[in-house]
Amino acid sequence: MNTHTETEIRKSFINCSKGAAQRINIPQDVLHGDWESQIFLGWYDPKSPRAGYVVVETEDGLRGLVLEKSAQKASGGARMCQICLTLHPASGVSLVSIQRSRTAKDRYNSVGTYVCSNLACSDYTLGRRRPEGIRQMEETMSAEERAERTLTNMRGLVERVAEAMGK
Repeated sequence: MNTHTETEIRKSFINCSKGAAQRINIPQDVLHGDWESQIFLGWYDPKSPRAGYVVVETEDGLRGLVLEKSAQKASGGARMCQICLTLHPASGVSLVSIQRSRTAKDRYNSVGTYVCSNLACSDYTLGRRRPEGIRQMEETMSAEERAERTLTNMRGLVERVAEAMGK
């Protein structure tokens, strides 16, 4: 991923108002991290741990989504992130909802998906992290191919939300 400014990141969010985008807490380690080693940016707000954010480079430019993590805790068995396809213990994957409407009144117009609870898909995809206690599927794809798959999955999620919003 290329380096982007805080202003570019804030302008990228497609499913919230400009005012809400200005209030997003972007941690310094996100702004000043190692951008080249990231497939996309993903973080949860430390002050509001159910509020998550992802930003990805697309053909239409930088695009971001505001996520809301489910309050329900998963239990038992293994779960798979639908973005990076990493298996985790149930607590390592969270159900998130993504509003497809700019108005808070329309709470039922959302997309749901399962993602890594820490949004560290880049690290799992590139082998920098491994979930504890879960054996991963054996893959014959190279790290570059896995990174491209993760990027394609994230872009697909952004596209599903953008299409529903007419963007």
